[in-house]
Amino acid sequence: MILETIRQAQARTGQSIEQVLAQLELPPATYYRWQVRERDDRLTDNVVVPCRRVPSPTPEEIAAVRSCASVHSAMGYKRLAWLMVDEDRAYLRPWQVYRILSEYDLLRRASPVLQEALRRPPEPDRPDQVWHVDLMYLYIEPRWYYLVDILDGYSRFLVHWSLNLTMLAETVTLTVQEALEKLSERRPGRPKIVHDRGSQFLSAEWRKFVEGAEVTDIRTRVAHPQSNGRVERLHRTHREEGLLEEELTDYHQALEVMERWSHYYNHKRPHSALKYLRPVDYYRGDPEARLAEREQKLSQALETRKQYWQGI
Repeated sequence: MILETIRQAQARTGQSIEQVLAQLELPPATYYRWQVRERDDRLTDNVVVPCRRVPSPTPEEIAAVRSCASVHSAMGYKRLAWLMVDEDRAYLRPWQVYRILSEYDLLRRASPVLQEALRRPPEPDRPDQVWHVDLMYLYIEPRWYYLVDILDGYSRFLVHWSLNLTMLAETVTLTVQEALEKLSERRPGRPKIVHDRGSQFLSAEWRKFVEGAEVTDIRTRVAHPQSNGRVERLHRTHREEGLLEEELTDYHQALEVMERWSHYYNHKRPHSALKYLRPVDYYRGDPEARLAEREQKLSQALETRKQYWQGI
């Protein structure tokens, strides 16, 4: 069909064969090779269907895969295949390991915790249900320090904080442990700890802490800072309102500033996401009662205002 199209184009346009081939972006060498094959009646393509015959895994290899999968139950089939090659247990391609695992119902399934970590956490409906944890750099003469904040997702109450010389995993686990000790009682799995994918939260130290403290570990999605946006917004408020770095002269003075600011933030500062109530009203108070109290004050003021103008 292509050769016939070239012949017709050349006849109708009067262009040279090189011009027609250039417009079709067909290499001349290919065109002339096709011409030779057409003359020798060899133009029909020979379609070769590959037939890969690979011997099936031996019973010993199948047993090795099943044994290794039982030990590494959380490992995916690709990682498992190469692990066995490296450890000289079995020499199988990942697709072969996949078939064996599938046949014996040993394929690893994504855990509900992992699936939950990939989505934005659901909105909490009570205090101490979800905590957001994050670190913030803070410059205090003559060096950088690291502020660890723990924010309650429901009330935006700053549950606990620590100002540290390092940003190691131990720093984070100690801060969260101190916050947990403030709770009078809590259910297993609570609170859910939401955090980013910082090195502190990917460490063995953090995994051991989560297991020992019986909390739920939730990682935010990659490149999705909105998932932990509440504590990110808190850090912005720190810098804009509470912790002006030019006024932080030394570590102990910074601790005093942070103590005053955190108390003001929790107990005095109206929060726009809380109908402009204080975080403490949602964390340990009765927000509906506080809103009703507001309405009562406004109604009383309205009556007082009417009386004032009627008396003039």
